[in-house]
Amino acid sequence: MEAIKDKERILKEIQKYKKIAVIGLAKNVGKTTVVNYLASNLSNVCILTIGRDGEERDALYGTQKPSVNLKRGNFAVIPYEFARGNLEIIETFDLVAGKFALVMATIDAQIQIARIGGFDLTNDIADYLLEFCDRIIIDGAFGRTGIAPYMDANIIVCGAASGDLKSNIKKIKKLMAKRVDPEIEERILPYKDSIVLIGENNRILDPNLVEEAVKESHDADFVYIPRVIDDFTFSRIKSLLVVPSSDFVLGNGEFFVLKEINIAGIAVNSVSSRDENPLELIDGLKSVFNDIIVFDVLYDP
Repeated sequence: MEAIKDKERILKEIQKYKKIAVIGLAKNVGKTTVVNYLASNLSNVCILTIGRDGEERDALYGTQKPSVNLKRGNFAVIPYEFARGNLEIIETFDLVAGKFALVMATIDAQIQIARIGGFDLTNDIADYLLEFCDRIIIDGAFGRTGIAPYMDANIIVCGAASGDLKSNIKKIKKLMAKRVDPEIEERILPYKDSIVLIGENNRILDPNLVEEAVKESHDADFVYIPRVIDDFTFSRIKSLLVVPSSDFVLGNGEFFVLKEINIAGIAVNSVSSRDENPLELIDGLKSVFNDIIVFDVLYDP
């Protein structure tokens, strides 16, 4: 019997979940290629994005943004003005970002999707849209990994554009930061919008007093900070750091989160301008993340 390819295994795996985000570790790493692969091989799904703003070209590099393929019978949320042709409007939404439409493709189509709002709003709309479809696929974005804790499962996309093997392993491990002990979490949650210093004497500080928290961290066992922590700030904290989720930490070191993320798969973009062996990154990632499906939708030996 022929072995099941990894790119087929991921299709079976994500059918266990309702909300799935595809998140790239760098710009132009092949994230939309993975979204298209999933959406083309699954039925009754809806596609959203947390990363696009309706632009045809990448704002940073000026490269053409790939279209999202919408299979007949699948859904997407797109700007209302683009809801034409072979797209049936199911419902409309008036949001801060503009007017949007939930559409269903009457034949296979190519669409441009746009960001509807922040993480909370995107998650709320995703929950609502599950009334119309079996699952949601969110086209994530470089630098917007904050959507990941809201999702039932995530697929991380990496490749030469996001660095060498060592660099990619480091970035993925950071996303997999462990959830803090429940006893500590219980002491943080009532004050989750403030800084919390936990030790012999607990202290609650205004969330903007990060410098004061850094100075007092030597007397604490844990310090919870609901703010983005850069490398300079992180290097000066003398206790264990807790943050809402892994995207709050820009620096390097051990930290804990309130919201752990579930990684169902790691997609590898083996297509690169570099002269590389495409198996090197795939095999390297498999050796480290042996309980996660590592796959490439374009190259699957």
